[in-house]
Amino acid sequence: MRAEPVRLEPLDEQIVDLLLQGCDNPEIAKQLNMPERTVKARFNRMFLRFGITSGIKRVKLATVLYRRQLRLRSKKSEQAPPADRERRIIELVAQGLQNRDVADEIGTTEDVVKNSLRAVYDKLGLWNRVELALWYQARRNEGAEILRSANW
Repeated sequence: MRAEPVRLEPLDEQIVDLLLQGCDNPEIAKQLNMPERTVKARFNRMFLRFGITSGIKRVKLATVLYRRQLRLRSKKSEQAPPADRERRIIELVAQGLQNRDVADEIGTTEDVVKNSLRAVYDKLGLWNRVELALWYQARRNEGAEILRSANW
């Protein structure tokens, strides 16, 4: 099995959650309102992505993902508050700026912005800039001190 991190799509996350709850393919298909063959295809894709080629694949996948879930939870609870640059990037992305424009605004390269966004997405458990903008606006509208809380 591979040691490098693998990012799951939201639908795959839902499938994995149901797998970890002990559901089989028909139950997962029913819960997510999709054909059973789609569930099977998604599992086969995940087996490949995680380098699982033999044995009881579902058990191996569940074990790998459960351990991964535990690691992510412990990492999130240990995360430091965001750096000033990350805060500024989040604000600019929430305003609708593209990575190139954000880079120009803060005086860095587009690659640095992309890497910072990936780190922020991982810290917050988000998938894309739309979710980030919604997350930012929700906190701003709540009147909370933006991105300065220890619950980051």
